[in-house]
Amino acid sequence: MIRIIQWTLASIFTLFILTACVNVAPGGQGYTIAIPMQTINSTVGSNFPQNQKTSYGTLTINKPNILGQQGGNKLGLGTSFSFANMFIPNGIKGAVSLSSGVRYNASDRGLYLANPMIDNIEVHNFALSKYLTPEIKNMIGQLIAKEVARRPIYHINNMGASLVKGIGVENGNVVVTLGL
Repeated sequence: MIRIIQWTLASIFTLFILTACVNVAPGGQGYTIAIPMQTINSTVGSNFPQNQKTSYGTLTINKPNILGQQGGNKLGLGTSFSFANMFIPNGIKGAVSLSSGVRYNASDRGLYLANPMIDNIEVHNFALSKYLTPEIKNMIGQLIAKEVARRPIYHINNMGASLVKGIGVENGNVVVTLGL
């Protein structure tokens, strides 16, 4: 039994070494693995663009870009969007930036953004921005945050999922702590 566990751990860590940085977790309680941002952005990008119909109009969320914030324990996320309704048929384009932590869903082995907060919303079509009330701007930001948080940013493989002991953002990197 111990040999099977050792072989399984060796296989998992070999796989992770090939794709990420591995360190001993503080206190010796396992190993931490940093997931490359390129891999995270590839996973997120496969779920976008997304169209959301609301009572105010249709919001299109383009492919987001997730960045680690050096020295921080949050991820930064930026995406562009367009919003159109019957009064603004050509739409208003803009960008939103969010900051977020990370959470793990054991049932689907997915990492998700946790409680994304709106940092900034910019509207590029300034001539049309007068049609956007603060309520609509807030609705756009909240809808983008909610939609992005529903989509996984990474999936942990079947063998590694049972060994997950913790998830977090450290120094701008998404890290997974594995242990027995």
